[in-house]
Amino acid sequence: MTTVPLTERYIIAARLKGYLNKPTEAVALLTEALELEPGDARLLRFRGHRRITVGDYTGAIEDLRAAADQLDTVEDEYEMYQLEVEKDVVHLILGRPEQVRPQHLSDTAAAQDPGVLGRYMTTLHTSIWYHLGVAQYLLGDFEGCLPSFRAAELSSRHQEGTVASQDWQYMALRRLGRTAEAEEVLDRFRRISLVEEDHLVGYEGRMRLYTGEIRPEQLWEMCDGNGLRTVTQGYGLGNWHYYNGEFDQAREVFDGVLATGVKQAFAYLAVQAEYARDPNLAAAAENKDLAATSKEK
Repeated sequence: MTTVPLTERYIIAARLKGYLNKPTEAVALLTEALELEPGDARLLRFRGHRRITVGDYTGAIEDLRAAADQLDTVEDEYEMYQLEVEKDVVHLILGRPEQVRPQHLSDTAAAQDPGVLGRYMTTLHTSIWYHLGVAQYLLGDFEGCLPSFRAAELSSRHQEGTVASQDWQYMALRRLGRTAEAEEVLDRFRRISLVEEDHLVGYEGRMRLYTGEIRPEQLWEMCDGNGLRTVTQGYGLGNWHYYNGEFDQAREVFDGVLATGVKQAFAYLAVQAEYARDPNLAAAAENKDLAATSKEK
């Protein structure tokens, strides 16, 4: 009889909670799972991710660093694409475990059936390094996040992971004033033959802005009313204005990101972190809101 391993079931359940915008419950489930499987790299990867979502960046770094420390002895494997989890939850509820797809796929299994790889958009190693970099960046450790994002870039087997890792490196380097190294990141991006895919959320557009290929207004047009894409591209654009000294434009774009309400997105959390780090930026945004409210009255 086919069974779904307990760790896989916890991961599926936690992912579902995450996509239902219940990240605290996802963290609780993964904590319970880690009590049963202490130190499991997969569980640490997913709890680290969800700890970012709830704003526990220090805890996320602890989890993801513990997972990263194991990677020399943990085989890399493909991870199921996030939006596919609903089907597997239904199969579990209806008692059809044989129809639940593996949440992780080894290289050996992928070689036996390459056609299934369209459902797997990242790998375990890339996810661990990438989310570690995000947590470090959101905590304001622009220097510390660079090795993590570089490791994510080097381990990535998919365009989105590669470009996203480059994007965060570029932003961190610009915030550190290391423009020559930032240009080296753009050079690596220019060597990629980009492919358009429906699930992409906007990192390619941001990088094309940084290279000068497109203008800011063109980047906004590419959002096309998609909330997640607006948040993702908006933070890149606002940050670009910020480190180029265009603070009013940065505030306007950052406010637009927060107005979307897509609170689980890393870019949304990044805008909140910017306002927390820079009181002048936050105060100016607050004054703008007060002025608008007074005008309405």
